[in-house]
Amino acid sequence: MNDGNGVTGRVTPIQRYPASVTDQEPAPDSGPLNGIQVVEVSETPAGAYCGRLLAGFGATVTMVEPSSGTPLRRRGPFRDDRPDVEGGATHLHLNRRKRSVRLEVGSAAGRRLLHQMLCESDVLIVDLDRRHWTELGLEPTAIRSQHFDLQVCTITPYGTAGPKSEWFGSELTLYAAGGYLRIGGEPDREPVKAWGEQGHLQAGLHAALGVLSAIYSRRGGQIIDTAVCEALAFLLGGGYQHAWFSDREPVRNGARLVGFGPGHLYPSTIRPCADGWVHAHCNNRYPEAMAVLFDQPRLAEPELLATLMGHADEVDELMAPMLMKTPRREVVRRAQELRVPFTEVLMPSEVVSDADGHHASRDFWQSTSHPRGGDYRAPGPAVRFGATPWGDGPAPWLGADNAALGTQKERVRWRRAGVA
Repeated sequence: MNDGNGVTGRVTPIQRYPASVTDQEPAPDSGPLNGIQVVEVSETPAGAYCGRLLAGFGATVTMVEPSSGTPLRRRGPFRDDRPDVEGGATHLHLNRRKRSVRLEVGSAAGRRLLHQMLCESDVLIVDLDRRHWTELGLEPTAIRSQHFDLQVCTITPYGTAGPKSEWFGSELTLYAAGGYLRIGGEPDREPVKAWGEQGHLQAGLHAALGVLSAIYSRRGGQIIDTAVCEALAFLLGGGYQHAWFSDREPVRNGARLVGFGPGHLYPSTIRPCADGWVHAHCNNRYPEAMAVLFDQPRLAEPELLATLMGHADEVDELMAPMLMKTPRREVVRRAQELRVPFTEVLMPSEVVSDADGHHASRDFWQSTSHPRGGDYRAPGPAVRFGATPWGDGPAPWLGADNAALGTQKERVRWRRAGVA
């Protein structure tokens, strides 16, 4: 870092990551998308996460919600297991730093109000069931014909074109269609899906990247067609990628790497140790280092090294004596000293407690107070910028920003009519 006089500054150990690149503090509400107006009409984590990312980048994101609120408000967990549309953890996390307008777009007046909002917006996010797009005035092509410069981002199970575009899809069925159920679980048992809604969240990330690309392309309004199925197929290590690169059909292989041929490198697996579990992975360039780590000369013999995956059971047996008498942290320390990439497998409670302070050093966990949700901890910045902050703030009350719609008399009339 240069001070302008040819003197290079040094980042001191007490500076928090990332090091500041300017002496001037950025404005609290600034960000790469500062000034961009986004309208979000969503009912799944995909649209909500897309909006959350854009809000974090500095955009003003307004959720258009029905009178009952977005379905995510009714998802838990809830404090003391008491359902509350304002205090559910899903809402408090995915809807941070957004605004909320309570508006029934199923009515003609509601659709007119929505289009008034779109006249002043840059982006529209829609992930509703596409069967209702036309009746709600949310059909992308029709919207683009009225708002030429609007970026319209749709998120659907299989996209808006193709033989499956009209199909429904749940997180489970989309996980299967994306290839991941093919590789998760034991080979002689039923497949296993990853926890939560990774597919929808990945689609939200893809949608946000598509919106960013459209904004920075400066080509006017576009339609960003995002398919949850394609987002899952794209995930690193997925079934389709294994089939493409290895020219073989992937199979479930338990805790081991997906079933490649006998000559593939091994281990890449989860193994028990004295006080928990470690992820064991060989050094791809120097697999014989495993012999030193486990004091097992057999692990360096050319015949075994030539077909490591073919000797997976034997490799596991050779690792077991040292692993079962050694704590996981010590296993990882020894392995990494030899450049063998072992890592600890942490329980969720250990990730949250952050005994090493690693997450704290990156502000990964952030505590927020909410009138109904109470104090809660949620993931912090999704990305870090050198000159602008990640945008954060509490999730909005249902209809908290309805005052921005029309005059007071109009709002009274709309409220009586059940529109807003």
